[in-house]
Amino acid sequence: MTKEEKLQKMNNELKVYINESSFISQKCRNKLLHYFEEEFHVDLDIGSYQNVDLQIQEDFTIIYREDTYTSKEEIHSMEELEERYHRFREKADTLIRRKDVDFQGRRNFNNLTNLILVVCLFLLMIAFILLGIHAFLVGKYFDCLWLVVVVAPWLFPKLKSNLQSRLIQAKQYIKSLLKKVK
Repeated sequence: MTKEEKLQKMNNELKVYINESSFISQKCRNKLLHYFEEEFHVDLDIGSYQNVDLQIQEDFTIIYREDTYTSKEEIHSMEELEERYHRFREKADTLIRRKDVDFQGRRNFNNLTNLILVVCLFLLMIAFILLGIHAFLVGKYFDCLWLVVVVAPWLFPKLKSNLQSRLIQAKQYIKSLLKKVK
């Protein structure tokens, strides 16, 4: 592999690392850039920038956000550059693996939370209905009317549409669980 091809491969991998770490969080991206600073002995202007571009040039200078940086400890050969890049890559892989977002676990947690919320809403509705029936049977018509006209709309605004969407989501989750069990 020629020097240009190796540099091209490194620069492409740098872009991938920056994109993956930016996807996780800005803090993760900044930590990745600190690792780059440590291995290549440069002082990058790490800030809250939305877009970050990092490249290694053929003369072993580093372009970061259209500014050129040189290493404090000069890089004399391609082997030395590869060695530094390899150390950076190990740190970056460890960081991204550790910070990687678990979408499956998060989705399961959200579905379980939704299921619990649906059960709580049903229990709350049953308690509310029983309270209204009790007030009606005891003869406290004013309390029953106040409960239905004032408290119910205040306590449950948009309850029907919210409950319907949550029920559909809970139903899909239970179906997927039953498919996994079978």
